[in-house]
Parts: sequence; C-alpha cells; structure tokens
Amino acid sequence: MAKDKKPGTVSIDQDVEDKDHQLPPHPEPLPPQHPSFIHCMPPKNPAITKNKHSVFLAGSIEMGNAVQWQPHMVKRLHHLPITVCNPRRGHWNTSIIPAKDDMDFKTQVEWELKALDDVTVVCFFFDHNTRSPVTMLELGLLAEKHKVVVCCDKRFWKSGNIHIVCGKYGIPYCETFEGLVGLIMKELKKNDLDVDENGKLLSEPSSAD
Repeated sequence: MAKDKKPGTVSIDQDVEDKDHQLPPHPEPLPPQHPSFIHCMPPKNPAITKNKHSVFLAGSIEMGNAVQWQPHMVKRLHHLPITVCNPRRGHWNTSIIPAKDDMDFKTQVEWELKALDDVTVVCFFFDHNTRSPVTMLELGLLAEKHKVVVCCDKRFWKSGNIHIVCGKYGIPYCETFEGLVGLIMKELKKNDLDVDENGKLLSEPSSAD
C-alpha cells in the first residue's frame, strides 16, 4: 500500500484515545534501540531469519479503532536483537474486498499466516473495547503451539472463552499490558535469549541459523 492516503483509505496508525488506560506509560528512560532490532510490517517480506528470535504482535486492530498497543510494544522490545512482525500497517483501503480473490487482502492475510508460523513468540493483546474476531480466530489456530502468550482483560466481551482456552492448552496469560511484556520476556528466555526478569539483555545471542 502506498504511504499517501488514497480515496477510500483509513489510517490505522491514527491516535486512538486510551480512555480506559490499557497502556501504561513507558519506563523512563527507555533503553536505546539495539542495532540488530528489526520492525517488520506488511507487505514487506518478514525478515525473521536475520535474527534468531522474533515476536509477532497478534491482537486487536479493528480497522484502526483499537488502542495503539502495537507501537507501544515495539518501543518496549526495541532494545533486543529480535525481529518484531507488526501487521498494523499505516493505511488500509476500505474498498478492498475481504475475499481470497482480492490480491491486497490475500497479500495481507498470507503475510500474517507466514509470520505467525515462523516467529519464536506470538503475543496476543485483546483491546476490551473491540470485538476482535480475527484475533480470536488466530488464537484458535495457534492454541496448541507452545509459543503463545495472551493479554485479555475481564472486560473483553469473550474473555471467559479466551481464559478457558488458555487454561486448557497451558497458554500463559495475563490481564494487563505490563504483564504481557513480562510474558514475552519469559518466552524469549525459554528460547535462549539471555534476558533478566526485567527484560534487560545480559548477553548477545549467537547468530541465527
């Protein structure tokens, strides 16, 4: 998609009022960005193989109506030598038909599916002011994978379903954004990224295979 807005496009990077304070303030000061950090968005091919560890930001977008949790998470992870795959791209053409024959739609969905398969960790954030049907679909697809962490507040309309699924499949889950950051760090540590409980990088990883 072009960066300039076209007729029929909506900005999904616009500010969304976080009226319920779902996103905490960033720690100050934020650590500097690691030189190997990669922030990847569609349609650019996910650069997952350039780093040994990677995180997919699965969760509420809702055509730009969800809180801007993705850039918030990018800033919380940018001090690490990882690739972050973020499906929330700058603008989306509302005339695109959500059907397999629409090439723009197909490109977006296939980008997401490939990245979901390839990353080390998939984190889910459910904005409790959204419906997020695609996010629930993706969680169902990945529930039996051992690389998922979830943040779902009790105020989300299907939180009971989400929490039961997490319990059944042993998926770590929490109800706050800050808790989600911690769960991501634990999963990265399980996959041999040397970080402490606060997410501080203790040593550089070996090169990706």
